[in-house]
This record gives sequence, structure tokens and C-alpha cells, in this order.
Amino acid sequence: MKVNDRRVVVTGASSGIGAALARELAGRGARVVLVARTRSALEALAADLPHAEVVCGDLSTSEGCTRVADEVLAGGVPDVVVHNAGAGRWLAVDETPAGEAAAMMAVPYLAAFELTRALAPAMIARGSGQLAYMTSVSGFLHVPGSAGYSAARWAMRALAGQVRADLRGTGVGVTLLAPPRWTRPTSSTTPAPRSGSPRPASCSAGAARPRSWPGCAPTRSSRGVVRDRAAAGRAGGADHSPGGAHLARRAHRLAATLSLLGGRVPQPWVRRHRARNAWSLRDSRSSTSTPSALVP
Repeated sequence: MKVNDRRVVVTGASSGIGAALARELAGRGARVVLVARTRSALEALAADLPHAEVVCGDLSTSEGCTRVADEVLAGGVPDVVVHNAGAGRWLAVDETPAGEAAAMMAVPYLAAFELTRALAPAMIARGSGQLAYMTSVSGFLHVPGSAGYSAARWAMRALAGQVRADLRGTGVGVTLLAPPRWTRPTSSTTPAPRSGSPRPASCSAGAARPRSWPGCAPTRSSRGVVRDRAAAGRAGGADHSPGGAHLARRAHRLAATLSLLGGRVPQPWVRRHRARNAWSLRDSRSSTSTPSALVP
């Protein structure tokens, strides 16, 4: 699928990776539909993009998702939907205020679920389209100090897999995205981790030496994401985790081993595995320059 002259919906498009993706897609000829809560930010971005549409709405409620979906469909069935909207703070479970975990689950997970439910039938009826779900490498790890945030990213990963299974054979493809940490201004909805929080590179049990997690500018991620999706589409819409793909492969291998062992892992095997891999993101330094893709 080419993005030229295709209608592409990007949620969370007012800033960060969402805005960078919108710019990159528009630069490749896509007719971008910008979705977020802040109309002023969306209109400012749309003014710089050709053929851009603005859909302002709150995705934190099912009613808001329905209104956004209705407005999107009023302009035609989208060819690609990028579920990028997300918010949350890095807090341990005992530090999380009452109700905040529900808010972190509402966006991104429930927002992506409700939009998929509302938009997918029209895409299925047409027999084509692509759904992309944004998670992070914390959706592949258990990261201390980010209970609600990481759980919501695990939920996004599970949703992408389930939607792929549900839509197999319909002509609608599914992509899971897990970019590395990117550099962006701190906001009220997604503030930086608190001082003293462990870096994800050293969060898995047994990490002997903390390693830095390389950042990636949103524009850099978006360019690679758009550029490389064609190959992924030919492979059947696999998961993509630029800067962390090796972690996904290790996690899948470990899961297979655990199932064979009935959940019982010999400690000598664990020690050898930790020593060999150092449970770090060291390989991501070489992969952040060529992040895998979002849309074909």
C-alpha cells in the first residue's frame, strides 16, 4: 500500500511522534486526518500540511471516541488509522493516585479499542486498510516504577495481536509499533520519569550494570517508520519495535521455553541467559537510525 493520496488518520497528532508522523505522511502525499483534544495545536499543524483535516475530540471516553469516529467516517473511510494517542506518568503502584490507572488505561488502550470498533467495519466492508497501534518497549518488559504506564502499553500490544487474529482474511492489516524512548518536551499528561527512577535498560531482574537507553527524535522515528513499512506489509504485518526488536524476539523465545518447561525455569539456565544478554538494550544503539515502519 502506498500512502500517496491515501486518507490516513493519526490520533494524538498535536505533538510528539503523532505530529512528526503527520508531517512525514503528508510529505509523502497522504491526506492526513489530525485527531487530538487541542484544536489550536491541530489547526496550527494543519496550516503547514496540504489537504489536512482536523478532528478535535476527547478519546478518553467511549462517547468521545464515537463522535470522533463519526466525524472521520463523514469524510470517507480511512485507508490507514494510526492509534498513537497516549498519556500517563511513570509511577509505582503504591504511588499512583486513585483513579489515575484507569485514566492511563483509557488512553491509549480503551481509546484504540473504541476507535477500532467504530472504524473497522467500514474498512472490512471495503476489503482493505491498515490499523497501526503504538506501544513502547515497556510493553515488552516489567519496568519498576511504571505500573500503570507499562500495563497500558502491554494492553496495546495484546490488542494489536487480538485485532490481527480477528481481522485475518478481511484485507485489513495490523501493525504494532514500539519505538525507543524519544526526546520531547515534558507535558502535564506525560511528564518525565521521577528522579531516581530506574532506566528501562536496567530494569529486568539481574541487570548487573545499568546502561543508558538512547533517545530518538520523533521526526527521526517517523521517517523510518513510514519508509520501512512496505517490507513489513509483504511479510504479513508483523510487529515492529525499532530500538527494541531484539527484546521482542528474546521475549518470544523465553515464552516458548517457559511453556515447554511448564513455567519452571532452571536457575542455571537463567544465570547463563542473563550473562549472555546482560538484559540490556545495548543492541538498540545500532537500530535507532533505521526504525521499522508504521504504514506501507
